[in-house]
Amino acid sequence: MSKVFRFLLPVLLAVPLAAEPLRLSLQDAVSMALREGTIARLAESQAERAEIARREALSGLLPQSDARLQRYSESINLATFGFELPGQPPVIGPFNVYDAQLTASMQLFNLAALRYYQASRAGVEASKWRLQQAQNDVTVSVARLYVTVQRADAQVVSRDASVKLFEQLARVAKDEFDAGTGTRLDVAQANVQLARAREALLRAQNDRESARIALLGAIGADQSSDVVLAPLTTPETTLAIDAALATAREQRPELKGAQAAEKAAELTLRSASARRIPHVELNFLGDYAGNTTDEMHSSRRIGGAIAVPLFRGDIPANIARARLELEDVRTRAAGANRDVEQQVRTAILSLRNAQARVAVATETANVAQEALTIARERRTAGYGSPVEVDRAEDAYRQAQEDLIAARADAALAAVQVQYATGTIGSKESP
Repeated sequence: MSKVFRFLLPVLLAVPLAAEPLRLSLQDAVSMALREGTIARLAESQAERAEIARREALSGLLPQSDARLQRYSESINLATFGFELPGQPPVIGPFNVYDAQLTASMQLFNLAALRYYQASRAGVEASKWRLQQAQNDVTVSVARLYVTVQRADAQVVSRDASVKLFEQLARVAKDEFDAGTGTRLDVAQANVQLARAREALLRAQNDRESARIALLGAIGADQSSDVVLAPLTTPETTLAIDAALATAREQRPELKGAQAAEKAAELTLRSASARRIPHVELNFLGDYAGNTTDEMHSSRRIGGAIAVPLFRGDIPANIARARLELEDVRTRAAGANRDVEQQVRTAILSLRNAQARVAVATETANVAQEALTIARERRTAGYGSPVEVDRAEDAYRQAQEDLIAARADAALAAVQVQYATGTIGSKESP
């Protein structure tokens, strides 16, 4: 017994255990996608770059200071200064110099630098809205994949039930043929229906696998894992168009980002124009020098400076460039407003249409179920024909497919309404 156990133990250890399925809600899937997804991480990097640019612009308003410690050997040609010392060669030295310097400067008034900092700060706000927009894009993409997997799950369940139904009908047809009450044609038709149902099941299973892999890839999970998804709830009522548009104008990050980008462009233009205005700065130079370390003495220079741009060819060019950028930003903002309104109206219309389709498809599925039951009862009682049952089965199968498609379309339409109105993201506005 122990020898058998020692022989089987490596074999048992080599057999991989079935992995636990990944249980997900839509919020779980979105959180994983935002944490691991490429688009969201790149958007975060853009926001960090905007913050770095703001700090860089702020440094232009803060005091600047440098320290330098140097030792050098020097000789001086007095002739270059226009005089000579009697009895001395024109070149004095070489001699050693020890020199420690501290320099500092501070902008007392620089309107261009101030406006540039304000523009970069508005750019940070715009980048935060762009980050939220990217997060919303990721959320709606994951939601679509989530609904696609749920639809595929429903199709697999429905078509598996159809296979079991047609297996039962094929057995009944064979039993009737064996009993002499059926025909070979009935058996052949039942087998054809069963083969078609199995083929449809295989297609549904393949579609489900493709949807599963796409969802797991989007959220950065192991693509070999299976998933079990929590059900989604579809709203029974829809927003009025006016209310939805008001919500979108208040919540859509594209519109908020466009406003912040326009403010940044305006401040950039004002910064470029302010370069024509003089700026005032304070300078300090402290020096501690000598020929030896024992003979070092301190000196200093404190002064103010006013810089007046008299002729700078780059200033008009920068102003023209900033003005064009402002016009482009305003054009994009107007286009974003039109796009948002179109998306809201289209999403509301699609949701209403999908909800109506769900109601019709549900009623049709109930009628088809009842018709199939009656046809099977008539067939069992000897009144109906196999053709009648086949037609009822086809109608029932098509009704189930239509119901699954309508429910999936309604779920997708609800997601699109949330995206269009800007309420799909769970994070607060920046």
